[in-house]
Amino acid sequence: MKTRLFCLCSAVALLFCFIGAEIAAAAEWYVKPTTEVLLRRGQGSDYKIDAVISDGTKVERLEVDGDWAKIQLANGKVGWTLRRYLSDKKPLKDQVAELEQEKRELEEKLAETNNRLVQLTDVNSGAAQDLNACLVERDGVKSDFERLQQDTTDVVQTKELLVITEKRLSEMSERLVGLEVENTEMKKNSSMRWFLTGGGVLVFGLFLGLIVGKRSKRRYGSLM
Repeated sequence: MKTRLFCLCSAVALLFCFIGAEIAAAAEWYVKPTTEVLLRRGQGSDYKIDAVISDGTKVERLEVDGDWAKIQLANGKVGWTLRRYLSDKKPLKDQVAELEQEKRELEEKLAETNNRLVQLTDVNSGAAQDLNACLVERDGVKSDFERLQQDTTDVVQTKELLVITEKRLSEMSERLVGLEVENTEMKKNSSMRWFLTGGGVLVFGLFLGLIVGKRSKRRYGSLM
């Protein structure tokens, strides 16, 4: 029982929400183009006329009863008029005015878009130039890097050759020292040989002189 009552209340609430939404959606009406639209105090042609409404006038719909509609004007005046003179569509002049306004806004947006396009084109052109410059710089850096790699290889080879040369130079220096020592020894030995040879010659000369002298004395003595 409670469940059925809850479902019934829910359905009623949804119905009221739907009706309220429909009324709110159609609250603003406009007077259709016609000869004259009269605002009366009640539903019927025998009621007093309070105002004559021109076509395109925006009104607020308060109530609908058959062929009649209760409306309120912008100045706050309330009355009844035939429903057939009202429409929820805006008058053509208002639609045209709105379209013209939308056109002006679109033209402004188009002009802004064109200006933005020009700016982006300039930026794109500058970006293209920067890109070309970056590519040139990249190629230069790549070339420098390759040359540096080659120079590094040459440096490594030069260092290896330098190490070998230094090693050979050290060996040659040691050999040179040895040769100088040998040369010094040879000079000493040569001087000694020459000294001994000279001494030997001198001794031999003296000895020979003594022998010759003795022989000469003997011959001289025998002659005496």
